[in-house]
Amino acid sequence: MPSRFIDVHVEEHEQLPDGCSMRFRAQGEGHPVARVRWESDDGVSGTWRVEGVTAGGERTSAQAFEVDDSSAGTSILVVGAEHGLRLRSVETGHVVAAPYLLLSRAALVDEGP
Repeated sequence: MPSRFIDVHVEEHEQLPDGCSMRFRAQGEGHPVARVRWESDDGVSGTWRVEGVTAGGERTSAQAFEVDDSSAGTSILVVGAEHGLRLRSVETGHVVAAPYLLLSRAALVDEGP
């Protein structure tokens, strides 16, 4: 089976001023994901609703892909749209923007929209 690559290109914008451009080798097809277990950089941990955001501000389903990870073997890559991901803590309502997430399979809570 030929390698498939996932290119993550997140445009610079107010919530993610540096943007992002990364490439990952996928191990299969992607699927929608709606909730993940995660800890933000500012220490808020728990379950988060996750969705993609387009350049026009529209919300889309986030997609999860199993990818090669040099440090962990394989990981789950969660991607959104041109403006990356928005995560909202289920417990606190705290909102965070991220270009992408690289998680363990156990961090996927809800697969599907």
